[in-house]
Amino acid sequence: MVHIGIIGDYDETKPTHPATTAALLRAGEALGESPRITWISTVELAQDTAALDACDAIMASPGSPYADFQGALAGIRYARERGRPFLGT
Repeated sequence: MVHIGIIGDYDETKPTHPATTAALLRAGEALGESPRITWISTVELAQDTAALDACDAIMASPGSPYADFQGALAGIRYARERGRPFLGT
């Protein structure tokens, strides 16, 4: 199982957030996989990026602004410095 971490401040009232999770789950299903999806708050990432350690790939969520822009940058930097697959939309 692949674990995908999404950098963002999940808000179910933003249409892009539930749609992002659903799209990743459908893509996994089409590939015969069951991806584990975890949304990781930018506020949390501003303090510590350890939550990304368990992620096989990282995505920056659509629907900014982020609650903590520096936290979003910390997550992106984490992906770059550790060679993790990264997608920014």
